[in-house]
Amino acid sequence: MAEETKDPQEEVNKDDSAFQDSEFDERTSYSFLFFLCSGALLFVTLWAFWDDEYIRRGYKDFQGVYNEAQYERTRAEYLEVNEKIAGRSQELREAIAKEEEKLESDEEYQQLADAAWNAQVALDDAKEELKFEKSRLDEYYYYYKKAQHEGKNYEVELNRVEKTEHHIAEFEPIIEDLTRKRDEAEAKLLEFKARKKNLENELAALTSKQIILAQRMDHYKPFNLFLRPAEIKQTVIPGSAKNKFGEIIYKVDRCHTCHVSYDDAYYKDFEQPLKTHPNREVLIEHHDPLETGCTWCHRGQGTATAPTEDAHGSHHEMDQTLGINEPLLPGNLMQSNCTNCHAEVVSLEGAPVLTKGKKLFLKLGCHGCHLVQEFADERKVGPSLRKIAAKVDPSWLYRWVKKPKDYLPTTRMPDFGLSDEHALAISAYLWDKSEKGYKLPEKFKGGDPKKGQELFESVGCQACHKLKDKGELFAPNLSNIGEKVSADWIVSWLSNPRDYNHESKMPDMRLSVEEASNIAAYLIQFGKPVEIPGIERKYKDPDTIALGEKLVRTRGCFACHNVPGMEEEGRIAPELSSFGSKQVRELEFADTHIPHTWEDWTYNKLKNPTVYRTERILDKMPDFELVEDEIEALMVFLRGLNGLYIPERYKRNYSKDELTIERGRRLITQFNCRGCHIVEGYGGDIQEHLKSTAQYPPPLETKTYHVGDRLKGSWLYSFMKKPTPVRKWIEVKMPTFNLTDAQLRDLTAYFELVAPGEIKYEAGVHLKKDKASIENGIKMINYMECGKCHDGGDKGIEFKIAQERLREEWIPKWLKDTREMIPWTPMPNHWPKEDGQYTIQTKFHKLSTIENGDIDKQAQDITDLLVSYDTPGLDLSLSLEEEEPFMDGFFDAGFDDSAGAEESGDSESESEGGDDEDSEFAEDDF
Repeated sequence: MAEETKDPQEEVNKDDSAFQDSEFDERTSYSFLFFLCSGALLFVTLWAFWDDEYIRRGYKDFQGVYNEAQYERTRAEYLEVNEKIAGRSQELREAIAKEEEKLESDEEYQQLADAAWNAQVALDDAKEELKFEKSRLDEYYYYYKKAQHEGKNYEVELNRVEKTEHHIAEFEPIIEDLTRKRDEAEAKLLEFKARKKNLENELAALTSKQIILAQRMDHYKPFNLFLRPAEIKQTVIPGSAKNKFGEIIYKVDRCHTCHVSYDDAYYKDFEQPLKTHPNREVLIEHHDPLETGCTWCHRGQGTATAPTEDAHGSHHEMDQTLGINEPLLPGNLMQSNCTNCHAEVVSLEGAPVLTKGKKLFLKLGCHGCHLVQEFADERKVGPSLRKIAAKVDPSWLYRWVKKPKDYLPTTRMPDFGLSDEHALAISAYLWDKSEKGYKLPEKFKGGDPKKGQELFESVGCQACHKLKDKGELFAPNLSNIGEKVSADWIVSWLSNPRDYNHESKMPDMRLSVEEASNIAAYLIQFGKPVEIPGIERKYKDPDTIALGEKLVRTRGCFACHNVPGMEEEGRIAPELSSFGSKQVRELEFADTHIPHTWEDWTYNKLKNPTVYRTERILDKMPDFELVEDEIEALMVFLRGLNGLYIPERYKRNYSKDELTIERGRRLITQFNCRGCHIVEGYGGDIQEHLKSTAQYPPPLETKTYHVGDRLKGSWLYSFMKKPTPVRKWIEVKMPTFNLTDAQLRDLTAYFELVAPGEIKYEAGVHLKKDKASIENGIKMINYMECGKCHDGGDKGIEFKIAQERLREEWIPKWLKDTREMIPWTPMPNHWPKEDGQYTIQTKFHKLSTIENGDIDKQAQDITDLLVSYDTPGLDLSLSLEEEEPFMDGFFDAGFDDSAGAEESGDSESESEGGDDEDSEFAEDDF
């Protein structure tokens, strides 16, 4: 029987079946699985590397663009410079090469070079030998001291020390001699090399910029192969704050890692983050980001570099920390953080919207209801209501309380949205509380409206008040004044504003009763009272008065006005000192669908104060009817009230003088000094309402004219306290303002501090003046007929007040640069300029006989006279006519060739006649 054959496949299956379920066949290949896992691991590794290096480090792209732009920019500049110097630099190199060939072939030069070399070698050998000798001295001295300390015989060691010291001393003349020989050899050698050295210096100077540019190119693109690697740039700010445990916190800003070109004007047209920082001259030069960082001004997170959303601050409230991680401020809101370091200043350079917001906050009287630490002591913005019944028509009062803008569309008085009942109640309470015993001191007995109009338009009323589209709006518009007040009140008010309200900003114009009556007759024409029947009877109802008292307290009328019986009332609205840091969860949005952000809440609150009012929330804030730019300005200001702590070392710490200047600026705004005067470059609003430039009030502070330089502080203080006529020809009056002594001191100090010159104390200067100099001054002012204007004060300021009024150092400047200081002054330039030099006018040719024609000395002589004008014993009648200087004959003879041949008596007669003609000509021209 044949042997049965076995199927190989059956053998395999039989072997496989021998393995249990939990065992593996070692012959099974898993290479494909391992390949997939390895590929996945490689992919994840590469992705992680890519994500870390590029996706999470977006600043690399920005710095790459910046480095490429810098390289191309530098390369273009390099090529431009190279093109300019290529020809000359090649000439210099060729000349240097020729000079080197010439020197190498010059036998004498080679001998000198060898001599200099040998001299240097000999000197070096001598110095080296000296070093060895000093080393031996140290060794011998050691053994000498050692033997001495051990009590042994040290004569041998001491002998070595002394011998070596003597040997060292012998080296000094040798080295001096070798140094002299070396220097002589090198000096002779330099004479041969002088031309080559000069050429090398010229080449170095010519190519220095090219070398710098080449180095800069290597910085941005090393070896011209690849761009400079990106890097993290950061500013570390130590002591930025303290944590709850009192430990100092370090703040790190890395903003300029991406915004790397913030301080380079070349990038002004680039897109962010490479765009140049705006207003660099103020915002960057005064706030170096490498010292203060960026986030104190811009907010944001600062430390992160990616993603951008994290670097610019978290928008999730739970992640936000004041001063550490807040959303980046957009647009003009960026200016809000200026308040953290500049809270003391209202007008801040570089922050126009914030400045407007601060001024508006003060102008509207917001500080009366809301406490803000910087403005806690500001005065109330509204008029006193203590004597309101003596001032206004009762019907007008009701309509005013009900809807102020119906009477004055531009009034600052807000609309409280009062019902008829509430408006009547408030009016009744104010009328009832008005001072009962007060009577107007003057009665209107008639006046001339035409004269009143002339006075109104000339004495300065239009600097503050508008009447029928003429004038300014610092104070109330008077276009309907007859509807509001009586003629009796106008006369009493104009005659003495302090009698009605001793705290009023309205200055005393020092008008007579007749003048006040004429103005009253003119003003009372504009508007007539519109009576509401029975209004005074309703004002006497006790229930109405009681309701009015409650409403006045609730609405906070006393925040802006002095209300009898409510002098001690506090503020009725929330404090705003840290309102800018409020988070959304702290704001009440009521039933509105307004987006839940600080900006949207604040915008809508200012736009419509009742927007969040509900049946449970009584919103007391009135409607100021703000326009868009006013809302934005107030939002910027309020956003800055965030209570953020800035260490003193990083803040702008204002000096005592700077704070005085700020107080002065606030007073100038508060009392509307710019209504008449130009101060720090703007103002003088009344000028457009005056008939001639001769009537313009003087400027107080311009680029060329500074009243602090001109007037003595003592006189200026006294003048502001009690003005007296100085420019008698100007009809606009300097009124008497209701200034305290402290305010007067601040204003006086302000004008002195903003003046660029050093203000020196002047006392008794007239005692030190030379009599001859004073007499020269008298002769000159008489010759130029200055007294025609100045003696009576009708056309010029009287000389007799100059001594107590003017600063000595200012007078010569005014005499020489009169029209440059005040272009519209009626006083002429007596020494006109030609090619930048002061000259003597032909009509005043005799001035050349004074001080040898030295104009500076002539101006000083007149100055000496003015500061000594009241000195007893001066002969003010002296004149140049009494003298016969040589130059007079020259001028008289210059028009008549025969003058030299005449008799001396005839010449004198003609000279006198010529003088008369000159004087007559000068008078007419003046």
